[in-house]
Amino acid sequence: MVRAIVLGTITLIGVVSPATGDVAALAQAGCGAQKARRSTPQERIVQRDIQEAIDQEIEELGAKDLDAVSRRTPQDFTIRLLNGTTLNREQVIQGMREDLKAVLSIDVDRTYTKIECLTLSGKEATVYTKQQYVRTIPDRKDGSPHEVITSVRHRETWSYTSDDGWVAKRVEEIEQGPTYLDGEPYNP
Repeated sequence: MVRAIVLGTITLIGVVSPATGDVAALAQAGCGAQKARRSTPQERIVQRDIQEAIDQEIEELGAKDLDAVSRRTPQDFTIRLLNGTTLNREQVIQGMREDLKAVLSIDVDRTYTKIECLTLSGKEATVYTKQQYVRTIPDRKDGSPHEVITSVRHRETWSYTSDDGWVAKRVEEIEQGPTYLDGEPYNP
């Protein structure tokens, strides 16, 4: 079973199977060439701007402001999950709506998306991110609260638009990290 949990246009995916070593190597390969060279001043500015957009979306998600988050999600947005499934904007927003109903709270101080590296080509940026999503959900049996932490790596394509600035257009999941339930490793 795949469960998409969306942070604005940045999407965290909870998957029941862990990533393989080959997938982890792929995730690192994307930043390998980038880390071997210094970012240009323009790339550093774009990275700052995209990071600010990501951080704002996390704050909006923490407030459960789906309207604000979805306003910046372009109509042609897609995400490709680790299992090969591709979701469009409407599917992602619907999944986020359902997930937010099930979440008691989101710890925005411990939830993050960090840009690992970025390459720029005109008005398009390829961004590799590492994300951690910390939230409290109710127990299915008695409603007692439980903390769940998931992590994921993505390859994202961001485009610059004059109306909205930098927006994520395509996201591809490349590595699924471990899941923790109340601080203990959990394999659903």
